[in-house]
Amino acid sequence: MSDGAKSAAISEGTRLHRGRWIPAVQYSGPQLGLVLLTAPVYSVLAGIYAKHFGLALTTIAGVMLAARIFDAVTDPVIGVLSDRDRLRTGTRKRFIAIGGLLFVPCAYFLLSPPEGVTATYFTFWYFAFYLTLTIFLIPYMAWANEFTRDSQDKTRVFSALSLIGLIGGASFYFLPMTPLFGTDEITPEVLQVAALVGGFAFVLLLAVTLKFVPDGVSQKIKPQEDPKSKPFKVLEVIVREMLQNRPFLIFVGAFMLLGIGAGMWGGMFFIFVDVYLQQGSVFAAISLWGLLSGLVAVPFWYRLAIWLGKRQAWLFGMGMLALVFLFTGFLRPSNADPVQLFALSMANSFAAGSLSVIAGPMLCDVIDFGRYKSGVERTGVYFSVHSLMTKLQVAIGGAIGMTIAATFGFTVGAASYDGLPLTGLLIGVSWGPVLFVVLAMVFIAFMPLDERRMVIVRKRLEQRAERANRASRADQPTIERRNAQVFSPDGQAMPLAHR
Repeated sequence: MSDGAKSAAISEGTRLHRGRWIPAVQYSGPQLGLVLLTAPVYSVLAGIYAKHFGLALTTIAGVMLAARIFDAVTDPVIGVLSDRDRLRTGTRKRFIAIGGLLFVPCAYFLLSPPEGVTATYFTFWYFAFYLTLTIFLIPYMAWANEFTRDSQDKTRVFSALSLIGLIGGASFYFLPMTPLFGTDEITPEVLQVAALVGGFAFVLLLAVTLKFVPDGVSQKIKPQEDPKSKPFKVLEVIVREMLQNRPFLIFVGAFMLLGIGAGMWGGMFFIFVDVYLQQGSVFAAISLWGLLSGLVAVPFWYRLAIWLGKRQAWLFGMGMLALVFLFTGFLRPSNADPVQLFALSMANSFAAGSLSVIAGPMLCDVIDFGRYKSGVERTGVYFSVHSLMTKLQVAIGGAIGMTIAATFGFTVGAASYDGLPLTGLLIGVSWGPVLFVVLAMVFIAFMPLDERRMVIVRKRLEQRAERANRASRADQPTIERRNAQVFSPDGQAMPLAHR
């Protein structure tokens, strides 16, 4: 990053005082309960349903992939509807409230299955969980780009999201260590308590967010499509616009490759530690300390992104993550001890902190660039694609890891693991994730948007919006005059030609 770019980024940030952290924290509050409800699904749900309820890994992987196909239809449609509602009402809060209230019971039933649970039960509540999460999450994340103004402001909001999310994740992994349970392992009972506590915290903090966080200014530069046009028809136009947004295509490539690699590692790591290394009793503890490491990492990556720029900081973080995945492949039951697992988990959370802090503001840059090129606000649709990618990463990554392991003969509960079954496990949890992360780093290196360019883009967007507002104010008297009723002496409305 050049000295001029650094100066532009720093001068942009100095205009914001420390008080701007208050709306960032108010906005991020629901993340505490949200992560308590989603962390088990992302990390241990497959292992819990396989180990305690007897569902086959291939069945779980199939449901995960089928749900992602469903998301490919629902996510963009919800993005379009959310944008329309925002342009019509000036707020996204209605969508957010409805989605949040529907999400809580779906999360509870997925995390609290009855005895003798079937594949049908898992499939139904897994689909319901992600559908209601989508209804909430897409407008919620789009909102972050609307009440913030510049690059540092957006990075601050996503840093707060990451910090509070890490606290939520740490709370989940702390639960097994409380006196409520007779073991340190993550069990179905732990998931049930997480569902109750997370649901209560989510609803309470969401109410605070909806009350105090402003809607933000809608930057409608030119008319949207006909509001009565079908969402799928509108999506054809949107897809063409996105395909012309080169920074967005590069971001998609980097984000998907990173997520698939992380999804493989995350989806297999619980099975790797619990089943292969026989260290399941320390999994909650190492995950907790890993998340505490992430709390330290967030301010580090925040400052590094401001100093070096988002692209360089992101590359550095993903290089660290590749080394973490590579080291995982060298662990064996004979040489793995809790200290190594603690260090591995902490290093993973520290490196992954760069993704949670930087990817969101980078997407906001892509969205603003797309609005500059097309002249239309598509924030909800872009974040619907981001939401779909996030869910695809976890599902595809986890499914790839579990399918590779199963194809090579790895099964939960085998007497020993060696030869091809061990090879399949290591590909799923180590070597495959390394490959995906390295490929993602190539995409990140070619990301064309930097801080200096985005300062220019946002300034021109503000100028364009101000010109549109002036033109609208200038046309208002004419419109009012044309719409005014003019009456004849006998009290009848006169035709327009006689006015």
